[in-house]
Amino acid sequence: MATSVQLSSIDFSRFDWLKRIDTGLLLDIGNRSPDLLSIPTKDAQRILSETVRLVLDLPRNSTPLVVWTQGASELLIHSDKTRIGLSSGVVTLRITVECEEHGKLVIPVPIGVGTKQAPSGLVMATFGDLEGPAELVAAWSDAIIAFAWEALLEIARVICSEVGNDKRGLPLVPGSIGASSNRLLLQPVARFSLMPEV
Repeated sequence: MATSVQLSSIDFSRFDWLKRIDTGLLLDIGNRSPDLLSIPTKDAQRILSETVRLVLDLPRNSTPLVVWTQGASELLIHSDKTRIGLSSGVVTLRITVECEEHGKLVIPVPIGVGTKQAPSGLVMATFGDLEGPAELVAAWSDAIIAFAWEALLEIARVICSEVGNDKRGLPLVPGSIGASSNRLLLQPVARFSLMPEV
């Protein structure tokens, strides 16, 4: 995307942790912004509640409910109940799902990320075997993990795009995702080019 994504219900100017870069600072390909962002859980949650709709391609003011189908199985996703938890090196997204066999339940997806002391870029890991009823997890863990992973990347992308643009006018992107106790850590960078420099 060439321009910053605007989430109309979020006023990013009220966040004191958002360090926008000076318009005179022209970051070259791959260069980091001067500040590592440290986002409190409550602000990360507020932004996640909006960005999760982008992940699921839900139009604004539409239902937050999405039905996933796989063969004869269906799983209802309550996107508006997606929650984020932050601890040292771990981002946990809690996905609320519902099905006939088990009713409504929350499936936690812990994602290992870096820390301030040990950044890991965008390298992340999670468990293949999620917590929850065995047959539900066996059928739906890949989809739930993919949703959680994309939701984390999307919140990081949206926040980093608010920091500013690189020298080509493109919004900054996350170069690393980390976590500490009750803080999401993001390092915005100028995006790499897939085209050779001329």
